[in-house]
Amino acid sequence: MGMFKNMIKISIDIPYENYTVYPTVSITKDAIINYCIKENIDFEFLENNSDNNMQVKLDNKLYEILRFNAGRGGYGIKCRPV
Repeated sequence: MGMFKNMIKISIDIPYENYTVYPTVSITKDAIINYCIKENIDFEFLENNSDNNMQVKLDNKLYEILRFNAGRGGYGIKCRPV
């Protein structure tokens, strides 16, 4: 099971308090930090990629951070594996 789990690339939806406010860099980092502490995940923020999207390592796996309009007046934060 361990090898299979490492092969799966799963995006992570990051919850944050006021989803009706666009997640600024500060809101995004705070939400990811809170999520990682709650889920006991090691994290490290990296420089932005060539598309100027934020990047983070979660448990030593590289993720691109996407901030998006989720519809119905709300926004979302997603960490997508690279």
